[in-house]
Amino acid sequence: MRSTSSTWCRTPSRRCSDSDVVLPDSIEVLLDSDQLDEVVHCPRCGTFHAGGVFGEACYEARREARRCARCGLLHEDYNLAARVCDKMEKFDCEVYIPDVHELQMRGDTILLPEHVMKKLDEQYNMKKLEEQKLKQLESQANDECIQDQ
Repeated sequence: MRSTSSTWCRTPSRRCSDSDVVLPDSIEVLLDSDQLDEVVHCPRCGTFHAGGVFGEACYEARREARRCARCGLLHEDYNLAARVCDKMEKFDCEVYIPDVHELQMRGDTILLPEHVMKKLDEQYNMKKLEEQKLKQLESQANDECIQDQ
């Protein structure tokens, strides 16, 4: 790209000549307001939306496409809570929401029925027992190794 404009020069004190090849650090493309409202088929996410390929509309369209068909939630939003609270790898709507028609929420918080909480507590306690048994077996194996030496 050849430029005679000093705005493309990296050193502002020097004027660019026709022989200088100067590339900008970044280029900002500003869309007209009619382009922002135009609905197009996005090659990035495969949906129809306005706002361009890397805009907020594309982000929202891709996010909406990842919603669970069963419960309508975005499971990735609840993965961390499932891992921390219940020691589950990922949020599973079939465990947390056995009956989708009875789903109750307060904002983004899922209100769990009592029977689901009991089931999760049982699973959590079983995992704790398994971890304790594994630790006990490891310590016994270590003790046997030490005695054999």
